[in-house]
Amino acid sequence: MPTTEYFAGCPPFPTDTEIIDLPRISLASLQSNTTGEGEKLFRAGREWGFFLWKRDVVKDAERMFELTEELFSLDQATLDKFAYDAPRDLTGYKAMGKLKTDDGKMDYMHLYSINQDDMLGNRPQRKNAAPLESHRKEIHSFIHNAHSALTTILTTLDAQLGLAPGTLSTLTPLDQESETSVRLLSSPAQYTPDYDRVTLGGHTDIGTITILFNVVGGLQILPAGSENVAGNWRYIKPEPGCALVNIGDTLVEWTGGLLRSSLHRVVTTPGEQVSVPRRSVAYLVRPANSASMRRLRGGLIPLVRGEEEEETRAVNEWATWRSRQIMLGHLKPQTRGGGVF
Repeated sequence: MPTTEYFAGCPPFPTDTEIIDLPRISLASLQSNTTGEGEKLFRAGREWGFFLWKRDVVKDAERMFELTEELFSLDQATLDKFAYDAPRDLTGYKAMGKLKTDDGKMDYMHLYSINQDDMLGNRPQRKNAAPLESHRKEIHSFIHNAHSALTTILTTLDAQLGLAPGTLSTLTPLDQESETSVRLLSSPAQYTPDYDRVTLGGHTDIGTITILFNVVGGLQILPAGSENVAGNWRYIKPEPGCALVNIGDTLVEWTGGLLRSSLHRVVTTPGEQVSVPRRSVAYLVRPANSASMRRLRGGLIPLVRGEEEEETRAVNEWATWRSRQIMLGHLKPQTRGGGVF
């Protein structure tokens, strides 16, 4: 994961920038069942839908940063050969300027989504850009390490929700096809501050959980209940030795709104960090394609009430519908679920 050496290589995050002080959750403490650590994770998942994940979550995330730099050093014509086919298939490359942002302008973010099943052999291999093809082994290792960290999180949530052990992890196995991906992201240095620019528009993650590795600032959360205006967004400061974890829409659905999926976006990097490229690596976890979006039963999860319509669609059908509704403007991205303590 990003070390102090990576952070030392870029200007510091400005001290006068208002940030959200997210809870820090220790992997070792969760694994040893340290008193209070699971409760802290659950509280963070309900209040913010985000938390910082301390220590060696994924040991080879640094290699993914190096791969991101190598990938996006390719010329534009070469990258365009691997363009994704949105919204049907989001695997592959998305150039800057393809998505409309909150301010009505266009995004300022390159991204390349690598399909997990392609790397693990759960489906026939597809042809990716050369740097990815030549480093399949490292990507495979990254996925296995990230999934191990994910399993610890899901096991903790099972216990906190009062569900049978293995409930959530069974819905998100490595050996079944899903739309889980490793996403490499890069925004060029801008050199002069432009705080009106939204690099990637406000959204929630549609999947189960996202584990994000970043060094340079720019990620913001809109606190629940706040009006979506510029002054209400708050930065998350990247921390050495920490990944950032956030809850996705699928977990909100499965838990009847107990957990929170928070609206977040990326804006121009703050302060002197504007002079360096912003790169990040995300492990975007989706359930097995065979899973259902039906609300889970048991524990703390509320029953479906008479006035509610129970979701019964398959994962992929629901995700395709929701993504299309957002793209067409029929659904507005917004914070969902959770509660304030």
